Amino acid sequence: MNSRILFLFVALTFGLFAVDGAISVYPVEKKDRFVSEEVVLKVDLKTTAFSIMNAKIGLENSKDYIVVAPKSASSLETLDINDTQWQVVHYEYKLYPLHAGKITITPIDIAFKASMGYGQPDNNFTFQSDALILDVRAPKGVGKEDFVLSTPNYTLKSDVSPKLSETNVTQIKVGDAIELKVIQEAKNVPDILLKPIHFSENPRLKIYKEEPILKSKEAGTATIVTRTDSFTFVAAKEGNVSIPSQKLIWWNPAEQVLHTEKTPSLHFIVLPNPKSAASLTPSEEEKPSALSILLILILIGVLYKLIPYIQKKKAEKKVAYMQSEEGRFKTLLDSCQDSDMTTLYHDFYSWLEVADPKLSRVGFRGITEVQPSFRDALHELEEVLVDPQQTFDKKNFINELTKFREVLLKQQQVRQEGLPENINPIL
Repeated sequence: MNSRILFLFVALTFGLFAVDGAISVYPVEKKDRFVSEEVVLKVDLKTTAFSIMNAKIGLENSKDYIVVAPKSASSLETLDINDTQWQVVHYEYKLYPLHAGKITITPIDIAFKASMGYGQPDNNFTFQSDALILDVRAPKGVGKEDFVLSTPNYTLKSDVSPKLSETNVTQIKVGDAIELKVIQEAKNVPDILLKPIHFSENPRLKIYKEEPILKSKEAGTATIVTRTDSFTFVAAKEGNVSIPSQKLIWWNPAEQVLHTEKTPSLHFIVLPNPKSAASLTPSEEEKPSALSILLILILIGVLYKLIPYIQKKKAEKKVAYMQSEEGRFKTLLDSCQDSDMTTLYHDFYSWLEVADPKLSRVGFRGITEVQPSFRDALHELEEVLVDPQQTFDKKNFINELTKFREVLLKQQQVRQEGLPENINPIL
């Protein structure tokens, strides 16, 4: 009789602490969805335990959409479902479709731990969501497979130095340089969706392109992103030269209007270099001493003019280095020494966008396919991003990161700026 009572007591105890878990994944309803327009995907983790820990949500970029993951859960609440209290953690992911048509969000692997409190064992839950299908429209006048930027606000600015005449054709000499900066600014889209600017080679011009500068900042509840493309055109041969206008289109989903923006079309005449001063013979009346003084004064004047230009170029070279693969990798290594894992994660992807743009869009899963030994270090980084109390082996991460960089460099992959042409074509 006593053994039966004991058995019932143990059974009731286990039943008392039984823990359930569940998930739900669903997009926020919207009447119309357009190419590259933000789609909010809600991911809810649920448990009858007291708390949820170590959440892992395997939603990554694909060829059909870009994913921006939240830095943390958006909210936490307690719900009463069938007389049982459930703890619910809400996450909000932002997706940006890259083309029109039916876009499938493949099943998402989700895992988390649930705890009943101190002294109680953790409960591990693993789930896989159902596939979701989004109907995405293309604005009228844009092909189904074409990419168009959808944003509530977009501006395109161009800065030419030196300024060219708007009424007459400007004349320059062989060896002269013209600098052009094209600055794009958009609202509530990832900076990677801003279209890169390209110019075709011209036999009369040498074109030098700097690394694009991408920036993002918060402005209240909105995100403002910019992309700056900088070019230097050096006159190489005399004749009539034109730098063609670049056309960019964007869609305002609120106003349902398709806009076209253009960079200026530049025209100028390249003249041959005048004879050098060394080929000129001084008159017999000129004294060598006077000529020497004149040359020294000219040299001083030239140096005086060149010093600001040299300082400017030195600063630009420093910026270019910081945006290069080597510069971004140095920034990433510096971040590895700090305790801010969010900055480390951002600097990792900032470097990867330059080292291998295609790989930067497939997420950790694609990275581990290139270097399987990187898996554990990346897994630790994911865990510490979700729960800062988790341990993170910085030394191992740096070692694996260094090996990963060596693999990419040995592959000698050609860097591509921005998205592939089939996603973000040149118009």
